[in-house]
Amino acid sequence: MRVRVQCPGKVILFGEHACVYGYPSLVTTVDAYTQVDLEELIEPVIQFEALGFEFRNNCKVSLLDDVPEIRDPESEKLACETIRQILSRKSPYTQSITEDSWFLLLYFYHKIVPKDRRLGVRVQAKTQLWPGAGLGSSASFCCSLVMGLLQLCGREDVSQEEVNRMAFEGEKVFHGTPSGVDNTVCVYGGTMRFRRSSSGPPSFTPVPCTSAPRLLIVNSGASHSTRSIVEQVRAAKDSLGTVFSRIGEIVEGAERCLGEGRDLGDLITENNNLLNKLPGVNNPHTDRIVQICSDYGVVAKITGAGGGGVVIGLLREGVDGASLVRALGNAGFKTLTDIKMGVPGVGTVEKWC
Repeated sequence: MRVRVQCPGKVILFGEHACVYGYPSLVTTVDAYTQVDLEELIEPVIQFEALGFEFRNNCKVSLLDDVPEIRDPESEKLACETIRQILSRKSPYTQSITEDSWFLLLYFYHKIVPKDRRLGVRVQAKTQLWPGAGLGSSASFCCSLVMGLLQLCGREDVSQEEVNRMAFEGEKVFHGTPSGVDNTVCVYGGTMRFRRSSSGPPSFTPVPCTSAPRLLIVNSGASHSTRSIVEQVRAAKDSLGTVFSRIGEIVEGAERCLGEGRDLGDLITENNNLLNKLPGVNNPHTDRIVQICSDYGVVAKITGAGGGGVVIGLLREGVDGASLVRALGNAGFKTLTDIKMGVPGVGTVEKWC
């Protein structure tokens, strides 16, 4: 059997940083995808190739025989340590996008594939999402892997709830304490309102969109630490109450605009200006992108933690998007253009028996 699964990435439209303190945020899927091909093999080996990253690796299925069964958080921790030890036998394990992806494949294989059905598998993955840029690349990969492995095991009744739960477990292995936003929106698709709760799990509410504007996504190329920026904002949070409150109001206004088909331009500009008041968020590269977009009539804002990372722009009708993309490219920035938002979540593209 062979199966091809694809999963979209995501961007935060509005509400960054304020959402950490109980205010809502709006998150949406985008039609830039991670695609994973999984093929059952007769030979009992696990093969992995990350296309576009020049990374290949493989191991015998039997190498996982000594990995403890995952039943609870403690056994999961031990299983992860054992898998890393197995990887280190071939070469020193280093935390990188490709090594972490290889680790996640072995982790999910061990978690999902029954011991009495330890089939060989070849996995090829490719992505349009820039890793580490806040586009949900790791969640997109986890969701694709989980759905593909479950189907390769003969499951015809794979539910979104199951994929979401297991992908979140992979995200925790990958990131430590993720919010669950990325995997949830990548599984269910569309645009969602996310809100943390002080007394329980966060809430995710689908947001109806009368019209879905096209987006421009621009990579600043500036590396950043989300954790560091969040901590800088946290240290100053007592003086930022009015900023957070206004960002929360902008989220509410943006939700109404999406439902009524009204323009988001003014809210995007104001949200970006407010984000730039937060410590660590402002960055000369993202400022430059926002200015270039403005020169071509496109409103833009930081998405995610800031301090670098990615900027999103609103592509209204009549905008000369091609000239803008050229200008951004000449300035050294990579782009994804004419991007649809609110696309469906993870799904099977093709299956061959």
